[in-house]
Amino acid sequence: MDKNMMDWLITVGIILFGIYELYKGVKQYVNHMSTKKEYMENHKQNFEAYKEYNVWAGGYGVAAVAAGITAIYRVVVDADYMYGAGFAMLAACAIGFMLDAIVKRSAWFYEDGFFYENKFHRYRSVVKVVPRNALFPSYDVTLGNAPSMVVTRKMGELLQDKIKENKKNKKKRIGDDE
Repeated sequence: MDKNMMDWLITVGIILFGIYELYKGVKQYVNHMSTKKEYMENHKQNFEAYKEYNVWAGGYGVAAVAAGITAIYRVVVDADYMYGAGFAMLAACAIGFMLDAIVKRSAWFYEDGFFYENKFHRYRSVVKVVPRNALFPSYDVTLGNAPSMVVTRKMGELLQDKIKENKKNKKKRIGDDE
């Protein structure tokens, strides 16, 4: 196989990987937005919106724009299609990561539970919320009826507070009924 053929195969592989990452991010975001919209239309309760994605989404957005401009520059000015494809793939991945940050760094807290990613979870279904030792501090949330999930440090702390508040309100309601 000659060098030009290998270059084109690598370029096509890189482009396909970028398209896959972009597709995955867009699919996750669209699914999240549609299930959130459907849930909120059917449940008109008061909620507290938690959104912590601005810095991450902004950073990925800047990276996507910079990579996109560099890809165009490499193709148009330098006629270097391999680097152009690499930077285009980087832009596509950054867009996918930006959408992922929006989905995974936002939640809506209600009186009896919270909506996270694509599902509503009741506070009583949370078995435990445990801090993780990692590069970026986060929490493991173990649920009784679903697989465990990882949330940001601030979201984990807020979730712990909401669970305590829910238990306190439940005891108060039971005391009022007697």
